[in-house]
Amino acid sequence: MHPARLFLYGCLAFLAGDGFSSFIGISNLVLMFGAALAAFLFIAGVFSRKARLVVAGILILSAIAGFWRFDIAWERVQSAQTAGITGKSVAVDGIVASDPVFGDLNQQLVVETAGIAGKIMVVTRRYPEYAYGDRIKFNTILEMPQNTSDFDYRNYLAKDGVYFAARYPEIESISHDNGNPVYALLLNIKHALKDSLGKSLPSPHNTLLAAILLGDQSGLASCSTKEIEADPDCAKLKEKLNISGLRHLAAVSGTHVSIVGQILVPIFIALGMWRGKARRLTLMIMWLFVAMIGLPASAVRAGIMGSLLIGAQMIGRPGDALHAITVAAAAMVLQNPLILRFDIGFQLSFLAVLGMVFFAWPVENKIKRILPKPQFVAQALAIALAAQILTLPVLVYNFGYVSPYSLLANVLVEPIVPFVTVYGFVLAIAGMVHPAIGWFLFFPMWLLLSYLLAVANFFSSLPGAVLNVKINFVWFLISYAILAFFAWRVSERQKMENLI
Repeated sequence: MHPARLFLYGCLAFLAGDGFSSFIGISNLVLMFGAALAAFLFIAGVFSRKARLVVAGILILSAIAGFWRFDIAWERVQSAQTAGITGKSVAVDGIVASDPVFGDLNQQLVVETAGIAGKIMVVTRRYPEYAYGDRIKFNTILEMPQNTSDFDYRNYLAKDGVYFAARYPEIESISHDNGNPVYALLLNIKHALKDSLGKSLPSPHNTLLAAILLGDQSGLASCSTKEIEADPDCAKLKEKLNISGLRHLAAVSGTHVSIVGQILVPIFIALGMWRGKARRLTLMIMWLFVAMIGLPASAVRAGIMGSLLIGAQMIGRPGDALHAITVAAAAMVLQNPLILRFDIGFQLSFLAVLGMVFFAWPVENKIKRILPKPQFVAQALAIALAAQILTLPVLVYNFGYVSPYSLLANVLVEPIVPFVTVYGFVLAIAGMVHPAIGWFLFFPMWLLLSYLLAVANFFSSLPGAVLNVKINFVWFLISYAILAFFAWRVSERQKMENLI
């Protein structure tokens, strides 16, 4: 077996080991036995010159490394959560470690302190507002983050090192600007862009664009618990985006960044650029986008995935993209082994890019038979649809519902997403220079966002817009086994066409 292919399979085995370890506990004795078996197979294969034994030993050892890596990280989480400090009054003197999330009535702060192993999610009053790098002090009774009926919020936070929660403590502000100055500068730019959008566009257009560009969903109208109890069919903008299958547009996710990156390439080519120059410009815009929104972890991972996909396409074949993406995923899981199980954004970014690799070209060929011109529209639709093929089972498994109209809704809006993204930043930056410039340039963006809102309103109001579909883990695995088979068939067919 070629070393590059063996390395690819080793990365896949590592990912499989990490994933299965998050569901199935295996004792250290069994893992040690497996490692000994892997070492025996490897040594026996080397001395007997049997490549299959060598390969088997490497793959088993890679899978065991994935098991061990997750177990080590999980034990660290468990030891912190069972340290005996929950339910007790503690004095906290710490730093706000990320950009606060503001709601209508409160704000959420992630606080890091030297005296506690793990960060604290603090929910406090809406005012006074705090910022990244603020040093604060408070006394509180630490709690464990509470899960909901359909969301494992505790482990979702734990993947980022947030192990505890505190609610409405009396906070004393000590000092400011204690964080990383570069990161603080990026966050200030993000806030300035959001303020500019608020002045250049009316509501809800400005809040929707802030969500699309900056991942800031705090301004999106949503139904409160009381409103839902009074009217189970309550649906405001956030619910309408969910129901229509367009919620991913209002989140800086891997799907979002990857799709935007892939769609920009054919647009630049249609404008007359050489393919290589179009891809380089797209990479630059993608990372400028990630930096300007403050380098959130989900967007950084998405930027890595999208960059690897574009970079592999610059080198050559889709197989190169598959290798690069798998190696990158393994490296990210090695660094943080909890994200494979508990970070849906990582799962979606990885699967969306794989969907583009395997299914974009056959879907594009089908679309071109119906819509041959303009070419970049067919490419944009194909990329958007291909990304959804592999992400659908994850969405159904985690959220328990599917929108039967989401495919059509996305077909109608995806071609304009790159224009909204690029022109949105132009509008925001122009408004930062002077509000009057933003007002002068606002109409095209208002028109595009009005169209997007109309699509969301229309499809969310159709009968049967939400179908409750729940699948267990077995069917989840079966669905991906079927998709893997089709991906293999598509790959083999493409190889045959390249040989002809």
